[in-house]
Amino acid sequence: MAPPFRRLLAAEIVVAPGVDTDSLGTFSGEIPRKDGLVETALMKAELAFDTLDVDCAMASEGSYGPIDRVPLQAGGVEIMAFIDRRRGLRLVETMSTHRTNWRMWRFRPRDPSLPMAARALGFPEHGVFVMRNSDYSEPVKGLETLEQVTAAVDREAARSDDRLALMIADMRAHRNPMRMKVLRALGGKLARRLGRLCPRCTAPGFGHIDSRRGLPCEGCGGPTHCIDFEIDGCSACSHAVVRVRRDGRRMASRLSCLPCRESLLGARHS
Repeated sequence: MAPPFRRLLAAEIVVAPGVDTDSLGTFSGEIPRKDGLVETALMKAELAFDTLDVDCAMASEGSYGPIDRVPLQAGGVEIMAFIDRRRGLRLVETMSTHRTNWRMWRFRPRDPSLPMAARALGFPEHGVFVMRNSDYSEPVKGLETLEQVTAAVDREAARSDDRLALMIADMRAHRNPMRMKVLRALGGKLARRLGRLCPRCTAPGFGHIDSRRGLPCEGCGGPTHCIDFEIDGCSACSHAVVRVRRDGRRMASRLSCLPCRESLLGARHS
């Protein structure tokens, strides 16, 4: 996140020392996340104020796994929170992505397909976790060689109630270069937003806060589920303005309108 902040805002990012973010939940699963993504990211940012004498802090939180209704396709969402306690700002930017190596496989001891699966996850450049399939509370981390992964799989499978070990992509950012690229892109998105000043109070971070659906149908003029307009706002003074869609679209297709779509399909069948 440092390069876009340095380039766009001439700001330097300093890592807060002695902050235990694992207390809010871990990617490896032994400590469950108690709160939602946004709340956790904001709490992480607040922790920086305990060890650094600064006005601004930021933190990220992410979630990866199979996509709903598309179980063979993995995806993720990244959350980046920014707090300026002097100005009273609390900003959150998000980014959804399909660019991830998140996968999981189950193996029995001495499974010959293990090396190929590890390489498919990007190992050793990308890290992996190994754990018992019957108990996720003791993941094996920090594996550096294929021999270590093989030994961990054999050991954890032997300890598991069902004789299976689980190997899963390590999604911690420092062990996942693919995730770091997503975080860098999200850092640029947040930096660009901080570069926008509120037209009323000049506080940084003026940007998107809501979307309103109801774009009129080109056939009947009724509201559809499509976005009609966006709302940009300031988290410091609550000033907000309506913004038209970036693509300039003013009407929705008849296929986006349930009554018109049913009418069109009925006409075709008749």
